[in-house]
Amino acid sequence: MEKQWKIRSGWPFVARAAEVGTAVTRLGRAGEPGVLLTGAAGIGKSRLLAEIVEACRTAGAYVLVAGAAGGLPFPATREPATREPATREPATREPATEQPVTGERPGRAGTGVADVFATATRQLRAAAAGRACVLAVDDVHLLDDASVALVQHLAATAGVRILAATRTGHLATGPVRALLRRPFVRAMTVGALPRDAVAGCVEAALDGPVDGLTMHRLWRATRGNPLFLRHLLDAGLAGGALRRTDGMWRWTGAMRPGRELRDLVTGLLAATTTTAEAAALAYVAHAEPVALEVLEALVDTAVLEELELRALIAVERHAERLVVRVGHPLYGAVLRAATGAEARPRIHRELARAARDGAAGPRTVAWRLASGERIADAEVLAAAEQALTDRDATLAGELARHVPGPAGVWLLGRAFVAQDRSVEAEELLGRHPDRPGPVVVRALNLLWNRRRPADAAQVVRGCAREGAPAPELRVARLAMAAFGGGPVPGPADLADVAVDDPVVASVVDPLRALLLIHSGRPAYVADTFPAARMGAPRPWSSIRGTAVACRVRALQLTGRLDEASAAAEAGYRVAVTGPAAAEVALLASELGTCEMWAGRPARALPHFREARALLDEDSPVPLQILVLAGYATCLAATGHPDRAGTVLAEIGRRVPASSGPHDELRLAALQVEAWSGRPAAAAEDAARLGAAYRSAGRSTNAVQAFYLSARLRPTPAVAAALAEAAGDCDSDLFRTFARHAGAAADADLDGLRSVVADLDRCGYRGLALEAASTAAGLAAAGGHDRIAAQLRVDVGRLHRWCDGYRPPWTVTAGPSAALTSRERQTCELAATGLPDDTIAERLGLSRRTVANHLHRAYAKLGVRGRRDLPAALGLPDPGLRVDPLWETAG
Repeated sequence: MEKQWKIRSGWPFVARAAEVGTAVTRLGRAGEPGVLLTGAAGIGKSRLLAEIVEACRTAGAYVLVAGAAGGLPFPATREPATREPATREPATREPATEQPVTGERPGRAGTGVADVFATATRQLRAAAAGRACVLAVDDVHLLDDASVALVQHLAATAGVRILAATRTGHLATGPVRALLRRPFVRAMTVGALPRDAVAGCVEAALDGPVDGLTMHRLWRATRGNPLFLRHLLDAGLAGGALRRTDGMWRWTGAMRPGRELRDLVTGLLAATTTTAEAAALAYVAHAEPVALEVLEALVDTAVLEELELRALIAVERHAERLVVRVGHPLYGAVLRAATGAEARPRIHRELARAARDGAAGPRTVAWRLASGERIADAEVLAAAEQALTDRDATLAGELARHVPGPAGVWLLGRAFVAQDRSVEAEELLGRHPDRPGPVVVRALNLLWNRRRPADAAQVVRGCAREGAPAPELRVARLAMAAFGGGPVPGPADLADVAVDDPVVASVVDPLRALLLIHSGRPAYVADTFPAARMGAPRPWSSIRGTAVACRVRALQLTGRLDEASAAAEAGYRVAVTGPAAAEVALLASELGTCEMWAGRPARALPHFREARALLDEDSPVPLQILVLAGYATCLAATGHPDRAGTVLAEIGRRVPASSGPHDELRLAALQVEAWSGRPAAAAEDAARLGAAYRSAGRSTNAVQAFYLSARLRPTPAVAAALAEAAGDCDSDLFRTFARHAGAAADADLDGLRSVVADLDRCGYRGLALEAASTAAGLAAAGGHDRIAAQLRVDVGRLHRWCDGYRPPWTVTAGPSAALTSRERQTCELAATGLPDDTIAERLGLSRRTVANHLHRAYAKLGVRGRRDLPAALGLPDPGLRVDPLWETAG
């Protein structure tokens, strides 16, 4: 039986500290207006009011909580069971029971209004006992006239501060206007939770991390409305769409609101819209984003202005046109679901009629079809092709379904490929293997999505026989080289190529970039494939992420790690706004790879876990290999070699050994072997693999394999092979790798120290740590005590920066000469920035003795002066600059 997940007890209160603080400050100022919390339904006004109440009590105020629905005065006045500052968990706080302030009940039969008001005033003053008094009223618009009058009287004569809450739509009601008029209160708008706060709220509620794509979808669906968010999470958990896999929460499938949320939104819209406004919202919901001029042909401008004023619709600029969307995504989903089968054709017919010629392009054709109109196949096909060119593969597919015969099947198959619906695409494209156009797309689908390189090779051969367009055939051959295990093409074959098919054109840049990187030209890719070009939207949804990842990988391999991290982060932020989970997975994996290059596998692991959670067996095969290879290496580097081996075995069983991306698996397997305590065997295998890569023209892979071998067991032969492979490439980083290998093999202390400085400066601090450890060992063995001590300081600093990362194959240098107890005392005081005179006074020593202790300690630690002492002693840096007059050395 499957486990039924539930939201943890309570609901987090997040991102409202500023509002609470502002409200408490305003309520604490005598003679100033109180606070009226306003905002949309479900935005969190009641919860915020409760938190402000508790904060006021904590600050020493007397707070009375009143129930507006029951009216005032005091039979309807509620106060928590204790009048002391509450210590209960805010997430589980319940409304208190109603009780009068005293045993005396105002409002008894025969009591006049003046007496009631006077009694209420007297009771409040007695209960407050000299403290500031706050009266809190939720849903204040529900107060009757007498209750409003009493609230005004208490505020005017007894100095009571008013804290109230109401929906934005109720600001014009009598009770609210009466309180705002004097004013007794001043409005404070309660906005939606920001995106980061939604993330914190969801992860706290689910008690675990959530992948970035799911988080963005939740944000986009709820727009930071806490009530909508909770209902949506409840529906996802109840229906099984939201579930935890490998410790990561992920939502799969459509994000549909549950019955409770649908009823809530339906009731809200019904209560706040007129008939004309409801009709306008129906048009927008079924056509969004709809061109403003289309909508203005159907709806009175005054109605649209009123809807925009109340945030029920939003007008945005898209390219050079104004378009209209519903004000909240859930409104659109609920309105579409509530529209009857008879009404939908009418709505689409009226939309199509209102659209001027060419105003909506393919969407106008879709509206006409949805209305039941018969349209010529040629017109529908042209609209579908245009939709595919406009990067709307979903609309292209919907249109293609209306065209019978091979032409419609061909176009629908291409649309499925662009949506990564590979199984359905192969079923359609395989029906017409003799057509030259779709066979190229089919070959790409077989390589990218279906793990069938042999079948793809046969299709490509068929492309040549059937006379496929030369540019598209060339793209198919590039794909075979990249993903089918073929040789890397020469420079002429890697030149740019222009193709007409938008789906095929999507892959040209990433294919060229990937093969150029393999052939040893990552710097060329980093310099000539700009971020705007690689990150541009493409008809094929998951390919954009691949293009960005290629650029990130090129930056990583050329020593530009900071740029690579920034590019990966930017690409990830864009990817989570789209539909492709595989794209998000790849960019999350690249974020992890950047951290691995930086020597921080512990920080990389959450990125790889997110990437792993977003993959399934239908994800594009090259992406699965890249993600899982990186994940396995990271697992091994964080102390989980057995789990790493399981991950490699899993993907190895699912991927043909002949596929090109298997190179990543081979390198990952060798790194896992080294982390598992078998560095010597891994070094030999890596050297052999490097030679195989180089003979196949995969110069970058050769450099990586040779460098791994040299780090594990440096030998002159491997260092020479690495230098030759690096010479075939255009990356300065690869030449630094070669210098590292050569210096380690030749026991070149100065060379290693130079490598440490270069790698450290570029951000590759894990590799710098390995080089520094080797250098420290050489210095200690050679009797260079001061240099060894300095290098040990570098090792310690890098070790701390890398969060404790230290590969098992690194050389561990012997300890520094031990400091005496008095030297240690002196150094610890000097590390805080104290001058020698102060240290001498504290320790009861002469200034000369302090100076001597410091000189001897500097020599033992290998440091130049007291500024280096915090790092050498493992102490926090005080951030103080010591006056040069007090320096005793260096």
